[in-house]
Amino acid sequence: MATTKTTFNILFYLRLERKNKNGAPLMMRVTINGKSAKTALGIRVQPKDWDTKKSRCRLREHTEGKRINIFIENVTSKCNRAYTTLKDEYDVVTADMVVDTLQGKTEGKHQGVIEIYQKQVDELEKLIGKNSSYTLWQKNRTGMNHLKHFLKKKHKCSDIPICRFSHDHVVGFFNFLKSEKGHSHNTAVKCMAMLKKVTNRAFHSGWIKRDPFLGFSLGCKPVERPFLEQHEIEAIMNLRPERQHLERVRDWFIFSCYTGLAYADVRTLMAGEIVRTVDGIEWIKTQRVKTKTKASIPLLPIAKSIILKYANLKEMDAEDLVFDIYSNQKVNEYLREVTKQAGIMKKVTFHIARHSFATTVTLQNGIPIETVSKMLGHTNIHTTPHYAKAFAFAV
Repeated sequence: MATTKTTFNILFYLRLERKNKNGAPLMMRVTINGKSAKTALGIRVQPKDWDTKKSRCRLREHTEGKRINIFIENVTSKCNRAYTTLKDEYDVVTADMVVDTLQGKTEGKHQGVIEIYQKQVDELEKLIGKNSSYTLWQKNRTGMNHLKHFLKKKHKCSDIPICRFSHDHVVGFFNFLKSEKGHSHNTAVKCMAMLKKVTNRAFHSGWIKRDPFLGFSLGCKPVERPFLEQHEIEAIMNLRPERQHLERVRDWFIFSCYTGLAYADVRTLMAGEIVRTVDGIEWIKTQRVKTKTKASIPLLPIAKSIILKYANLKEMDAEDLVFDIYSNQKVNEYLREVTKQAGIMKKVTFHIARHSFATTVTLQNGIPIETVSKMLGHTNIHTTPHYAKAFAFAV
């Protein structure tokens, strides 16, 4: 059976107007199988300098004609490359598709999902300390690396065009996170939520016509919020690790237990955020990294002793960091060893210290939940009752 030959032509011409001393607009018309699309190229040419038969400027002594002809050759090359690329991707290529590609209207359509994800990661890195955090950047980078591993292992490729990224890929990646990476349901959902921001970007930019997450639930399962009882906190406090890095992690964890500060807040705590009020009480007055809300926490003796162990506040500038803390991954790795040595069987992460502060250190000691909410820096009072449920369960 004979195949129909495709005709592909490019023509440059001037759009004649009323006399204009600046010349006539240079136009381009792309024709594929008799159907055309045209666009202005943003250049004006004097009609007397234009050779209609050759679709080029007449070469004169001045260099303007040469410059325009070089521009035309470059546009021709771009059109040819766009046409070739589109033929590899689509069964039918139209003149409008070529022109749109040349104008950048569908530029993102031909990018890979990893390529777009990388842009998102790079943008977050530039915003660290402004509208983003190191932790958010790190989580997105890790999520992108998981997606790379998924594509390599399950689809034998390093990337896939965003226009081909489907609902099946979404479901497959979610299952990969749970089965291959060992993520819990909620952890996998959080990773998928970061990927959804990538596909949302593509969808709203017109690079894809259908949201691949359509019909996919990003709902988290309710979980019991773990915390340490007072005797467990004391067991960690009384531990005497032989290695210095374990001692440091123990101290940072206990500091969080008595301040309620999350890992990112402890890591970025500055000397100037430890203040003494007129009544002689010392406070930690900081801004939470995650929510950018202010938190005011009374500096309890145990927390103060840990600060004095690692920092000489009198000799420090206001912007100096109080602690030189390890990465979150390392802290949690060492913390598992600390809790094991302390005889605690619970699965403890650094964030459990924040829940222990809310439940064991404050609520169980009669601190009103409204006060606890302010100390935790919650943006919504309705978030804090989750800790109250833990308190009710404990008693």
